[in-house]
Amino acid sequence: MRLLLLGVASVAVLTACEDTRSLTTAPGGGLGFGVSLAKPAASNVPRGIIRFPVAGRLASANPANDSIVVTLTTPDTLGAGAQYVVWATNDSATRFVRLTGDLVVTRTDTTQNQAGDLVFRTTSTTRNGVNGFGVGGSNVTLRFRAFRAGQAGLANTDSIGAIIVSTETGTVGAAPSAVRSIWGRFSEASASQTAIRFGTFAPRTADQFVYSTTAVPVITPRGRVELREGVLVAIDSNYFRPPRGYFYAMFAVKVDSLSGRPLDTLYLGERTGPAPQRASLFNADADAALTTNNVIVAMNQRVKLDTLPAQKLGPAERPLKEYGFVNVVLQNKAAPLNRMGAGIIMQAALPPSIRGR
Repeated sequence: MRLLLLGVASVAVLTACEDTRSLTTAPGGGLGFGVSLAKPAASNVPRGIIRFPVAGRLASANPANDSIVVTLTTPDTLGAGAQYVVWATNDSATRFVRLTGDLVVTRTDTTQNQAGDLVFRTTSTTRNGVNGFGVGGSNVTLRFRAFRAGQAGLANTDSIGAIIVSTETGTVGAAPSAVRSIWGRFSEASASQTAIRFGTFAPRTADQFVYSTTAVPVITPRGRVELREGVLVAIDSNYFRPPRGYFYAMFAVKVDSLSGRPLDTLYLGERTGPAPQRASLFNADADAALTTNNVIVAMNQRVKLDTLPAQKLGPAERPLKEYGFVNVVLQNKAAPLNRMGAGIIMQAALPPSIRGR
């Protein structure tokens, strides 16, 4: 019996000496901080209105009424070689026409006057004869207008059952790519217009996946962000699977100490699944094995801060100084990887003990 007890005690001593556990000389771990993730009032996922020709699906005797208008707010800015393309299609989505029209880009910028008050400045530019565009941003609204008359391949007798905005990353073919994340159906329109559906389009409404029709997804994720000894961990759950062509990423946001305005962003990586595997969720938009009933059940992302760009991270003794937020962002795969998109799904406000004020 005495030998058995000695053996157990020896194992306990060895276990206590492992580098993953506290020691008698350092019984406590390093200083750590944790903060809950919260859902913003507006997530800024793409949204807007699609207006069909006044006469309905077919051409009318008054061509001036036969315009197709897509008003789109806060799409992501796309990278080099990528573009959004607007298509008209029939009810069964078996025949497509790439539309050409006029694009009005409205941008709202915020500055401060001498009194410290916010001043909003809106500018608009018009581009004619556009059949693709890559502009976007959290402060941008796009209005694309195409007249039915004169569209190559669209006869007066052709029915328009839906309008699709696809993301194209290569040579545009006769049909949209698989990334058909923005659309509206005539069957869902009222007074010739309908709210944009953002998600994954399918020819049958029963098969389509709608992520959102407003600025905020209907699902509410939950979770925490924790920082301890140079390691940031995000543990969260209950996210809709991304629309086709999108993924979840995490960014830290640097803010001005006086105004609170964003100054810079730091890419923390694509989201990963539960520990210990922490498998990448980059392809959760298309891989059904990574979701359950269109939901990502759990995420667990671990970021060692010393692996991030030192020039953006801040002083080594105070990493993330002046960074006010950690954002979980729904990111377009065709957008620049290290540029934070507009769709902030969840946000953690870092405390003064981390950001330094």
